[in-house]
Amino acid sequence: MALHLVEDLCKGMTLNPENCLLVPGVPETFDEGSTEPMLRTFTEYLSKCKMCGRVFVREQGTFAVLCELQLAVDPLQVTDTIAGEDSEWTVLTTGSQPLPAPASDIEFLKKMLAFWGKEGKTLADMPGLLGLDPAVPIRVATPSPDDWVKALGQALEKVAPPHPESGPYLKLRLFSGGPTPIPGEEAFEPWLEHTTEMLQEWAVPDAEKRRPLIECLVGPALDVIRTLKLSNPGVKVKGCLEALDHAFRRTEGSEDVYCKFLSAKQQKGEKVSAYIQRLEKLLQRAIMRGAVTVEQMDQTRLTQIVRGIQYQNLILLHLRLRERQDNPPSYSRLIKEVREEEERQAAGEVGMCSHTG
Repeated sequence: MALHLVEDLCKGMTLNPENCLLVPGVPETFDEGSTEPMLRTFTEYLSKCKMCGRVFVREQGTFAVLCELQLAVDPLQVTDTIAGEDSEWTVLTTGSQPLPAPASDIEFLKKMLAFWGKEGKTLADMPGLLGLDPAVPIRVATPSPDDWVKALGQALEKVAPPHPESGPYLKLRLFSGGPTPIPGEEAFEPWLEHTTEMLQEWAVPDAEKRRPLIECLVGPALDVIRTLKLSNPGVKVKGCLEALDHAFRRTEGSEDVYCKFLSAKQQKGEKVSAYIQRLEKLLQRAIMRGAVTVEQMDQTRLTQIVRGIQYQNLILLHLRLRERQDNPPSYSRLIKEVREEEERQAAGEVGMCSHTG
């Protein structure tokens, strides 16, 4: 009934109902000249409202006051009630719902609107944020909670990175460690190198990495991890790989592993990037054996690269690798720089051949 009253009064006064709000429940004893100033002082949003008229509601014994704003009413900035002198006044707009959303939801939406305001955005910017046509006008109405959930979900999908569980799941090669290998099973060392590399490149928390690692194990290999988890339920991936390394790798001391790393040199015809990748496998083995700490990893790697490169010294020169040993890059950054430099040199050689030809 009250919602229809807003539209009926606006139609009789030739007003746009979307720019108007109705405040029923104003006591009969309340002075008409004081209604507009009180509404203006209640909130900053209503500071420029204009009282257009009032009508007496016989059933309630109170007045309903019609006010007009300069622009379409934003329901999120209008409170449901206004505390009068002796009573509480209800505020109705054309976007009001017979069953209003819970107060907690309205409060959340108001906080969201305040955040948008700080970012220079308003409700009218929502179509553009959702990839819709901003030229198509939208009717100003109080959105339902379901509408907001859908709209905000679409907006967040554009700016929030996907959760690791929603992305492609990492599937590792099977390993049993049993006396009779299962079909397609690799020897332990190739399996360990591949698994370590895959887990290092997978950018998810350690707890997420442990799950596919355990799922790829069967037989004696799985028994090793089960026993480990009994004594250390929160064991990390590095601890799992170390336990498997101790159980299944050929007996090899830390000094032997580190010696192999230090003796690894670039071979003739081998690209620098290929040498670094081969060296990285030896370095990871040395770390697993405790010959090199994780904190020493980047510096140890770069020192050996500088020592082990025997060909293509221009890469050492152009990337200033000797000068960077006190502040070494990570493996991913280093291999990226080396590959890019190799591509530049290859492109230069092709260009030179084309020019001379």
